[in-house]
Amino acid sequence: MITAEDAKLIEAYRNEALFPAGHAVPATSEVAVLRRRQPAGTGDVAWMPDANTYCLVSIRERGSDRTCFGLAAKRKPQGYVHVGRLTPHGLSGAADRHQLWLNVTVVENTSGPFTYTGGTPKHATPIQESTVRFPSGRTMIFLTYEFPEATHIPRDAEICSNSRTVCFKAFQPNAVGQ
Repeated sequence: MITAEDAKLIEAYRNEALFPAGHAVPATSEVAVLRRRQPAGTGDVAWMPDANTYCLVSIRERGSDRTCFGLAAKRKPQGYVHVGRLTPHGLSGAADRHQLWLNVTVVENTSGPFTYTGGTPKHATPIQESTVRFPSGRTMIFLTYEFPEATHIPRDAEICSNSRTVCFKAFQPNAVGQ
């Protein structure tokens, strides 16, 4: 069910000039809200244009960004993980140089919840988990987490499912999954 806040975010996403000429804007039913921000109408949404690609749109007061990521065509039968690249997002005005770095990780064919293990990043935000079933029938878990710029990230920072059947390096992006 889409809330009024989600409706504002999805409307902002549909109105943004983030889609090149000739690219269709995905239908509202194909878009998943991953993170809601203040003010209403800002946040992060995702969709899958095909079975091997997911796209992320980050909408902020001062600008928006659209990035698509390829997933491996052949994936593990259980616990496929794709750790996306870190994306900087300003906290407030242009004079404020503090940035939060957003990380979006996709996990397929397993269940959560997921938590930090190993060297848990001291200033990282909690993991937000969104399980999304797309109209194609594919179910993905999107994990989003952030940390402040210039913060030390422990090299052994991992995220694991409660059963520890799926674990991965929290801040080590991969181009096409593993």
